Amino acid sequence: MVVNWIRQRLATAQPADLVFIAYVSFTGVLLAAFGWKLEPGLWIGLTLTHIALVLFGLWVSGLPPRGRSIGGFFRDAYPIASVVYLYWELRYLALLFTDGYHDDVILWLEEAIFGEQLAMTLSQHFPFFWLSELMHFFYASYWFLLPLALVMLYARNNLSGFRSLVFAETVVYFGCYLIFMFWPVTGPHYQFPIISGELADGAMYKWVHWMLEDGGSKGAAFPSSHVAVAVAVSLVTWRVDRLVWAVTLPFVIGLTISTVYGRFHYGIDALAGILAAVLLVWMARTLQSWLERRSAEKVGNGPGSVPV
Repeated sequence: MVVNWIRQRLATAQPADLVFIAYVSFTGVLLAAFGWKLEPGLWIGLTLTHIALVLFGLWVSGLPPRGRSIGGFFRDAYPIASVVYLYWELRYLALLFTDGYHDDVILWLEEAIFGEQLAMTLSQHFPFFWLSELMHFFYASYWFLLPLALVMLYARNNLSGFRSLVFAETVVYFGCYLIFMFWPVTGPHYQFPIISGELADGAMYKWVHWMLEDGGSKGAAFPSSHVAVAVAVSLVTWRVDRLVWAVTLPFVIGLTISTVYGRFHYGIDALAGILAAVLLVWMARTLQSWLERRSAEKVGNGPGSVPV
């Protein structure tokens, strides 16, 4: 009976539902199998949370897509909302499969490609207070860039574009998270001193560093998911809605540069984030097309259907 319920839910799931369920199921199995390396309470808590997330994803999968409404927005966008928690837990998942970090490799690549450590030198080359404040504003824009694009698409009644962006970003987030989990890099935040002096006196600088006081999830630097998510916004909106693309493009460009200027990511992290976005958005588009064709074939081959 349970198996039939799961099959029914998966049969009606949207592409983003399937990726969400696959990711939380996979990481849940890893936690159940290897979480003994953590504190017992943490092991049990994280594992039970993943069971709840899988069940939630299956339940939502049974809800049909709706027209434009608050409920419809959250029915489709919940995988994006989940990334806050799933990012937080990476600090523990990374401990299950590695006994160290790989910054030494990235530092070597940084020197080989750029000839310097951009995360240290960029702000030294351009030590302007106004530029530092602007860069920290753009870095902070990460927290509203994707929601802004999604809300604009929804408000403009571009539901197909909205769902395409949700699906692509779900693939981008979880693709980056898998790399963080199995090949963690701490990033400049842990390797270099933070920006100091006059540049550290700005309101935007102080606010961003206050928001990052806990250091994020240690090991989640390469590739830069900030850059990957931002670039994915541009790649998808260029195809589905040029107005949304034009509004968000300045933030995408500013955010990409600011991750390095503010010493949050290595230059190679940002470059890898761009490449990851291109690859994962292409994968998402290919997978979405395949899933939609498969769903249409099932409907077309159902009882009483007429071949076309």
